Amino acid sequence: MKLQTVIAIVLSAALSGPIGAQVVTFELATDATGLTGVDKKQAAWIDYNDDGWTDLQSAEAIWGNDNGKTFVKDGPGGRHNAWADFNNDGFVDFFSAGTGIISFQNADGTYTATRLSDRMNKVSDGAACVDFDGNGLVDIYWGGYEFNGNNQPDSLYLNLDNGSRIVKVWHTKGPSEAARGITTCDFDNDGDTDIYISQYRLRPNALLVNGGVGQKGSQRTGQFGEGAARHGVTGGNGNGIGSAWGDLDNDGLFDLFASNFAKPGQPQSRFLKNYGPEHGHRFKNMGQCGLHYQASYGSPALGDYDNDGDLDLFLTTIYADDAAVLYRNDGDWNFTNVTGETGLRGIRSTTQAAWGDFDNDGDLDLMSGGQLWRNKGAAGNWLKVKLRGGDIRINRAAIGAQVRIKLGDKTLSRQVESSTGRGNMNDMTLHFGLGSHSKNVELEISWPYIKSKQTVTAKVNTVLSVVMDVP
Repeated sequence: MKLQTVIAIVLSAALSGPIGAQVVTFELATDATGLTGVDKKQAAWIDYNDDGWTDLQSAEAIWGNDNGKTFVKDGPGGRHNAWADFNNDGFVDFFSAGTGIISFQNADGTYTATRLSDRMNKVSDGAACVDFDGNGLVDIYWGGYEFNGNNQPDSLYLNLDNGSRIVKVWHTKGPSEAARGITTCDFDNDGDTDIYISQYRLRPNALLVNGGVGQKGSQRTGQFGEGAARHGVTGGNGNGIGSAWGDLDNDGLFDLFASNFAKPGQPQSRFLKNYGPEHGHRFKNMGQCGLHYQASYGSPALGDYDNDGDLDLFLTTIYADDAAVLYRNDGDWNFTNVTGETGLRGIRSTTQAAWGDFDNDGDLDLMSGGQLWRNKGAAGNWLKVKLRGGDIRINRAAIGAQVRIKLGDKTLSRQVESSTGRGNMNDMTLHFGLGSHSKNVELEISWPYIKSKQTVTAKVNTVLSVVMDVP
């Protein structure tokens, strides 16, 4: 896949490792919270009404969170949704990749639906929303999957006028690939956001490297180039079915997990380590790192479920004979299967995987298999960070922003993103497990397209709201 288009328009004290021999368990909270009847496909955690409690969206509905106790149907659902504030009015909106419709949220909580024009694909497995050209407005990369045996093209739509004019500026030329999940990350720390496309049918995944923005007359310009092979993230030319970005070794660099649906002999899922600027941000294939073989691995989601500071991996499966797994990150690229001991055994036939702290107790809960799994108490300290763009340079939801916390020789990193895996979405409020660290921490915030960093000090076990404030 090629996209070569010019677009007009942290403190002291070391973090301990795993906290003793604690065993964190999950309990089913679906019935108790009123979430019965939720489908097993995709899920998005989003505080859509900005009341401090993250809500849930599934294919059927938006489920409003009533103070972490119950959920009530309170809005439209959709397929493979990605949330963003397209018009920067303070009310988050969402794009449904399955239908091509943007639902703009109004001040009264209702939604106005606007269908994207000039649709190139008939079937989609996902999209990502992020500001690709640095104008402070969130754009859309829309992946195309398969229809009647034919691969569907991908498209890039730019937001040119505060949400009122979102236009297609590029689509796949020539043969298309079957995209099964779109994720984004500024993996090379150059200030702009790059795009990763998981591609099916034993094809290499694509990495569209953002070349940055410039100026041509009164118009902004931007450029993408294909870089998967150069950076070592093709995923082994497998059946790509979703990916997840995260700093898996706490070195301040974003790594990548590429999930592959792999029948015997086909390329398996793999962990990919970012080797940083001295190696041109090339990634090393770390292999399975303890992940056992199952053919039908599906959608991955990264989150620190035990609050020890390391990002752990939850990975769904599609075949009824396979089962989703939770792998604890023990450091040094060693992952341990803790599915049984955590109570998550038996989640089958689903691509739904998303992390969010719905009860605001500081540990991450999980939505998967049409069920809500409540975390029963990770022992470590924690911090949650909610970012907001402060002026017209940054989109209001701060998608693309990154936060780093330095603790001793480790640097914990998180990013605000609109998609993970195959059409899922973790909560935009960033979650840091801090282990036994109990002193104040210093956050370094990187805002997209802004050279200056913002530093903020926070107490542990709190929720911190930060509005952009940099020159």
